[in-house]
Amino acid sequence: MIKQLGLNLQRIQGLGVRKIAVMNRQPLGCLPSETISDLYKNCSTSGNSVALFHNQVLEKTVEKLNNKSNESVFVILNMYKAFLSALKKQASQPGTLKFKDPLRPCCEAVSTGYKCGNSEHGKRMYVVCNNPNSTFFWDDVHPSQAGWRAIYLALCCSM
Repeated sequence: MIKQLGLNLQRIQGLGVRKIAVMNRQPLGCLPSETISDLYKNCSTSGNSVALFHNQVLEKTVEKLNNKSNESVFVILNMYKAFLSALKKQASQPGTLKFKDPLRPCCEAVSTGYKCGNSEHGKRMYVVCNNPNSTFFWDDVHPSQAGWRAIYLALCCSM
């Protein structure tokens, strides 16, 4: 996958693009689909290890591409750090968005085998929280609008 990404980045550069940002993987172990087994209390270290390994390989690939071109055409947008920062800062810093239970999604399936948005015979097989703006995650894998805002704030303030 990373090898193909490297080839695709070179193709984009060949089109004349001068600066290319590449997102690395967010902490996969913090997704609600991974934290549900711990009742949304803690991130999974094994899930985060997968993301960290992927990000290391990506960094090496981007470094090689930048060395080939003798300039830093490619930059990594550190989503891993931004997600963790947004999840941690929200609990401790004034002026940041506050999430009561940041690892719990707003939209949850009512039982196993279903996902947010599923229905059966016209009946919703999911529930949606009362205030989506108070949650970091919308569903099992996607941040809510408020979650993306917190991630954006983490990204913009760390650059």
